[in-house]
Amino acid sequence: MSFTSDVKRELCGCEVSDVLRDTLRYGMMYGFKGVDPYFMTHDKNVAGYVKRIFPKNSMITQITGKRSGTSYCVVPQDILISLRYYYHENGINRELAGSSDTEVGMFLRGVFMTCGSVNVQKAGYHFELSPGSREKCEALLQLINEQGMSVNISHRGLTYFLYCKNSESISDILTFMGAVQSAMEIMNIKIIKEVRSSINRSVNCETANIDRTVRASAKQIEDIRLVFEKAGEDKLPDDLREIAVLRLENPDMSLRDLGKLAEPNISRSGVNHRFERLAKLADELRHS
Repeated sequence: MSFTSDVKRELCGCEVSDVLRDTLRYGMMYGFKGVDPYFMTHDKNVAGYVKRIFPKNSMITQITGKRSGTSYCVVPQDILISLRYYYHENGINRELAGSSDTEVGMFLRGVFMTCGSVNVQKAGYHFELSPGSREKCEALLQLINEQGMSVNISHRGLTYFLYCKNSESISDILTFMGAVQSAMEIMNIKIIKEVRSSINRSVNCETANIDRTVRASAKQIEDIRLVFEKAGEDKLPDDLREIAVLRLENPDMSLRDLGKLAEPNISRSGVNHRFERLAKLADELRHS
């Protein structure tokens, strides 16, 4: 089941007062498409819910079966319903949509039910309202912006749509429409993604540090063996001989930990300085 289906099923379970039912109907039909209005979905429950919101026998459901699955098409049967909610200017009828947060939230709930989607994927988040025409999208854009929420407008060919890819903005919109649980799920998913990302960064950083330590240790051991072979261990100053022996005995140990084994203890930079002297000596022996 998709996240869009989860959101719409949550909205189907939300209470709608008689006072707001007209606003919800208007929102739903604002999302209808076509010269003759219709709403298409693969979700039987959503199709049934949309049909039930309208007066009895004012809507019919046409069922078609395709390879992509069963489709449910909700079509107005009562011309008065279409005249009231659909056949008007592409702008939003503010009298029907209302002006309070509750009314506008109910209107947007209806729009989302019939032309909205929310996708949560590895690549990110995507909220969309696709009522069809540019004029409808521009009117919706203005209304949503008035509520302090942010969406963008784009198009695929001649079909225009509103979209949002910011998880916090999507969560705000879902909450405003009444899908509180889905909004919380968006934020939970974001938190989990951030934690996983943080863990991955830490692991990658630690792995990189280990790789650098291993490479540096291998070079140090190579230099030490060359010096011991060509110059002799006994010819080295005490401090270089000590750190050389410690490295051969502890090939995987960090510079800081090697310094703690020295007598007396020395800092990481002190250990590094001794290895630099060994490396210089090794290079001289290689080219002698």
